[in-house]
Amino acid sequence: MTHRDLTIAEVLRDPLIRQVMRADHISVSRMANLLQDAARRQELALSANIAPIAHAAARSVPRIDLR
Repeated sequence: MTHRDLTIAEVLRDPLIRQVMRADHISVSRMANLLQDAARRQELALSANIAPIAHAAARSVPRIDLR
């Protein structure tokens, strides 16, 4: 079984999430804006940290000849 995150559209259509949004008086547009902002922030954070992590991992993992 594979796991994948829901898209923003899927989150906004999910009945349970919609019920919680109604209970918290959160509009669909407000929730969409919140999720899009969070996605942008996550993308920026990941892109800023990927290069140093990848570089450090390449240096720290020993190369093994499996032939």
